[in-house]
Amino acid sequence: MTPATLNTKPINDANRLGLDYEAEAGRFQYTGPIIDVHTHIGTLESSRLYFKIADLFGVTKTVSMTKLENIDGILEDLGERRDRIEFIAVPNYEAATEPGTFTTDWLYRMEKFREKGCRIVKFWAAPRGRDLDREAFLMDSPTRRESIKLAYDLGYRMFMTHVGDPDTWFEKKYLDVKKYGTKAQQFEPLEDLLDEYDDVTWIGAHMGGWPEDLAFVQGMLDRHPNYVLDTSAAKWQVRELSRRPERFRAFCERNAGRVLFGTDIVANDTNIDFDLYASRYWALRTLMETGYDGASPIVDPDLHMVDPTVDEKSTARLRGAGMDGAVLKTVYHDAAAEVLGY
Repeated sequence: MTPATLNTKPINDANRLGLDYEAEAGRFQYTGPIIDVHTHIGTLESSRLYFKIADLFGVTKTVSMTKLENIDGILEDLGERRDRIEFIAVPNYEAATEPGTFTTDWLYRMEKFREKGCRIVKFWAAPRGRDLDREAFLMDSPTRRESIKLAYDLGYRMFMTHVGDPDTWFEKKYLDVKKYGTKAQQFEPLEDLLDEYDDVTWIGAHMGGWPEDLAFVQGMLDRHPNYVLDTSAAKWQVRELSRRPERFRAFCERNAGRVLFGTDIVANDTNIDFDLYASRYWALRTLMETGYDGASPIVDPDLHMVDPTVDEKSTARLRGAGMDGAVLKTVYHDAAAEVLGY
């Protein structure tokens, strides 16, 4: 699908092609409902713009990591449509440098999220978390195990995880292997936990954290029937999955029901930006639904990081996987509806 609105809108980092995202939203082949299982809808004001864009792109249900204190305001504002969002329990990252944020306060918040009906809890374990609090963010540390046990005892039966990070980051940012570990080592404690909590559904964010190596991710799925994935982190997924779109298509076909659609849209009061939110839906839907072969509209800083001769405003090549309607329906809606019980 060639965009019909190239160079009709102002250029910015979320729209290097000058697309009219509102017009483009109506051109996709899939017209059914979409569930986005991975967002960060942070504030009331940003949520209002986000939901307008979600409507344009057919997103009928959103699962969000939202600060505990902001949940009630967003729900009240939605009124009769409050069932279109579900929340994931997360620490208060705004207080990342304060003592107890990822220990006592996190355990308290986990309980309060549960009291509000939250069913999903996020255990973030990106290597860079060790710069904040090594003990709290290692997947197999006593602190982390305490929080996981509490989540289980509170009745959470869906755990979302983020382990690993892009290969580009291990190439350029995580050079201290003693501190950060290798990429493969990120997954070793996760596999132990998948076995230990085998009656919990674990959602591996960002294509399980390794879209560059879908064979490895396939092994994780084969070994752990309680493990599913989401497609979030649009820049990362577009860059890596576009390298071999046919492989991505075959992976989704083989693992029907275990790949859930997610974007990782971050909406807060410092970035209330139509193109920023819309670009993530446009790019991921173009990757999945079409045979497009061209530039992504989103600036990808990793390209310049890996090769400083590349312009800082460069975008990745986006090559569509052209999935058929049945596969799209499963990825966009049915897989999440089954896993989350909608």
